[in-house]
Amino acid sequence: MKKWLFLLWSVSASVQAVVAEPVRLASLDWPPYTGHQLEQQGETSILLRQVFAAMQLEVQTEFLPWSRAIRASESSGASYAGYFPEYQTHNPSFILSDSLGSSELGFVESKAKPLGPLTAALLPKFQLGVVQDYVNLTVVDQMIARGQLTPQLAFSDRQNILKVALGRLDLAVIDRRVLLYLLEHDAEVKRLATDKVQFNASLTELKTLHLALRNEPEHKLLIEKFNQYLQKVKADSIVNN
Repeated sequence: MKKWLFLLWSVSASVQAVVAEPVRLASLDWPPYTGHQLEQQGETSILLRQVFAAMQLEVQTEFLPWSRAIRASESSGASYAGYFPEYQTHNPSFILSDSLGSSELGFVESKAKPLGPLTAALLPKFQLGVVQDYVNLTVVDQMIARGQLTPQLAFSDRQNILKVALGRLDLAVIDRRVLLYLLEHDAEVKRLATDKVQFNASLTELKTLHLALRNEPEHKLLIEKFNQYLQKVKADSIVNN
């Protein structure tokens, strides 16, 4: 009888592990990294699912405007445990995973009026665009905080690309791969900005990408486990390739 009770408990525990609640996360449309219309929701989403699958956990992602994705993850009892991908920031409300990849930030500029080599000292001379609530190059955010730069705010990278293409901005902060992706795949950007804009790589910054979970005890344990499996998934990927 005791043996059968033990077996019954083991089966029950296994079933509970299988039906554990999915980890709910928020993200944004930021191709090719993440996006609800991308194949398998983008390359960062794919990596995230692979890690959680190795942990025997399901992950569910909802795509929101960036500011809303962060706000919807902040408070205790929020709909989402966290969001991704986030740069290496110092927000005490969240804890970050190890790196999921990297993002090269620089500027999109007009091909007709290339700005040449850029320096921090030159930036105030130009009309600059940034996406609202995005983290920019460190030097740009520092200059904005000091009142040395007053950029125009946009709601998306695609808006800034079009503004540069149409001559409404001199330059805008953007990830190199996001620019290339939108020029190739976004119909309006392709029509209005092809051969009109380019990436200025003279002043760039490489930033790491992370999963951000709300700073709670259970999430600290989850991040620790996530990091362990992340390294394993990355190592397996290198071996298999």
